[in-house]
Amino acid sequence: MRTLSLHRLSGVAAALFVAGAAFAAPEDVAALKSGSLTPYGAERAANKEGTIPAWDGKAPATGGAAGKRSDPFAADKPRLTITPSNAGEHAGQLSDGTKALLAKVPGFKLEVYPTRRSAVFPQAIYDQVLKNATRAKLVNDGLTVEGAYGGIPFPVPRNGHEAIWNHMLSYRGQVTSFVADKYVMTAAGDQLLTSRQRTNLIYPFYDTAGSAEQFNGEWARARIDINEPPANAGQALMTIDYVDNYGKPKDGWQYLPGQRRVRKSPSIAYDTPDGSAAGLANFDDVNLFIGSQDRYQMKLLGKREIFVPYNSNGLMTKPIKEVIGKSSLNPAAVRWELHRVWVVEGTLRDGKRNVAAKRRLYLDEDTWQAVLADSWDAQGKLWKTGQAFTMVAGDQPLATTLSYAWFDLVSGGWVFAGAVNETGGVTYRPFDGKQMNNFSPTALASGGVR
Repeated sequence: MRTLSLHRLSGVAAALFVAGAAFAAPEDVAALKSGSLTPYGAERAANKEGTIPAWDGKAPATGGAAGKRSDPFAADKPRLTITPSNAGEHAGQLSDGTKALLAKVPGFKLEVYPTRRSAVFPQAIYDQVLKNATRAKLVNDGLTVEGAYGGIPFPVPRNGHEAIWNHMLSYRGQVTSFVADKYVMTAAGDQLLTSRQRTNLIYPFYDTAGSAEQFNGEWARARIDINEPPANAGQALMTIDYVDNYGKPKDGWQYLPGQRRVRKSPSIAYDTPDGSAAGLANFDDVNLFIGSQDRYQMKLLGKREIFVPYNSNGLMTKPIKEVIGKSSLNPAAVRWELHRVWVVEGTLRDGKRNVAAKRRLYLDEDTWQAVLADSWDAQGKLWKTGQAFTMVAGDQPLATTLSYAWFDLVSGGWVFAGAVNETGGVTYRPFDGKQMNNFSPTALASGGVR
């Protein structure tokens, strides 16, 4: 395993975290402004071998008509194919879950393409990230963010909780809408479309008219309206997420057509199984991890260069029959690249429970979003592995994970969620405040059908 041990993991930084307040060092702030770091906190330079290029800050052209975005790198050809027969030669650049898929899944392989550092964000986001470096801090043993607004809070992370908060609060637009499918594949090779749902996301944390001083701690609202299958059509749910996992991790409400009422739901957080995923993924597995950190102690293991799914516009525009294989996604549809990732390991806090007794998350340095994840069960056995697929929207600009897959290494079943292949693209709109009216329990009730 190739590990990059940077000064961010120093003992001094760890001591500052224990004390409850740690801001970026002056030299790190200087690096963010014009030095060795990008405005988002990634290493600006290429790696020594040249297999990871330098970040140039140029957003690729992807179009954006009707929310659909083209593959800006469609002309690229694979530079390497990793199969079970040569996996050992690349073991240091593979996650445990990827190694397990190579060993267990017939026909699974990695088509590795040239690395394209396509993640670029608006200058207004970069400006807030720089401010956050000197004002954001964690309290309550890493469970609460204070002083952050409008950008990732910790561009130079000193511990696992800071890195995970970057993942949670990473920029995914201001108001985002899409219709997506969820497919479940059994070990026998059966394919089931279990859900088609309209997802609307709003991020008050990124309201350009707001400020850190005015921010009330509510960073996101999500509304999901289920269209299919007919038995579940008309169901809807709404969640609110906060930057305080200590006092108020998540609120949720559900609308059930049969009851014709909205009820507060305590069951859409943590490791509650997602019924439409047939037990293959839980509510905290969305985007590989969207759980409250009050269940885990998060440890920052360092930075690695590993092969991850990336620049997946092509995957999202193909017909679904060309994407889903019998035992995994079609290897020809998935683009893998070598990237630097922060590795964070979560272990259960004393007295807490979750079916995933240990998690390991791989956060892309350029977006701060998890692109791979591994989960272990209570017996210490590697149980599931997840992959998240990054879409590039040069018109915004932004890069964000959208579709994701979880593979059960024990049962052989797997789920592919957030698939927009047959439903269209993703629409982004600016935050104007009025949209909040659509993200309330009252709106959930008035929008219910049947």
